[in-house]
Amino acid sequence: MKRMITLSVLVIMGCLASGPVPQARGALTYLPVPFEYNSNNWQRDVNYPTGSPVVLGGIPFTIPSNPHNNTWDSNAGSGLKTITIPVNRANVREVHTLFNCSWGSSGQQFTTLDFYWSDGTVDQKVLTAGVDIRDWWNAGWIDTISPPTVQVYKGTGTPDPYLPTRVDKQIFTFYHPFYAGKTLEKIVVTDNGATGVYRAFLYGLTIGISPNVGPAIFLLLDQ
Repeated sequence: MKRMITLSVLVIMGCLASGPVPQARGALTYLPVPFEYNSNNWQRDVNYPTGSPVVLGGIPFTIPSNPHNNTWDSNAGSGLKTITIPVNRANVREVHTLFNCSWGSSGQQFTTLDFYWSDGTVDQKVLTAGVDIRDWWNAGWIDTISPPTVQVYKGTGTPDPYLPTRVDKQIFTFYHPFYAGKTLEKIVVTDNGATGVYRAFLYGLTIGISPNVGPAIFLLLDQ
């Protein structure tokens, strides 16, 4: 007599027993996600990379070439500024962002990202200055980041053609079986800084999607 077990069940049981299982980056499909652009990043760096796609840190992003409207900036002034970015994609395993800020000092936590899932779950990530996010100008203000945040561009800006600039990439991962079958509905970015103190801006956002799980494979095992 033989008993039949689905391979998918075995895989799920193994994941639950061993915790999060990393997935090969090559297995993901990367999809740039557009959002509301409200600022001209070329005011910071005339050589800033743009394109659809433009590859930074091995990840494709879409950054409009329009010099008047190619970055979301939390703007001047004080108080809460937000942007809601619709995603509506299932099997999201990674979210890559391009964030920097103006002014600021290490340890400040004025920028949050809320990830809204189809089952009502909300994951929140707070960006810490000097760890996850730093100043766009590498001649002052906060000057450090820590992995997995990495620098993906350096150049020179305006009005001084020798003003050193940079772009940093962050990554947020959702590999745990807890996220299986869920849809990432939206991402809400909130900034609560002030002019001369801290203001974050977003250049680009890309999601990494895993392939859909195919039909269960049945194994015949001798009992």
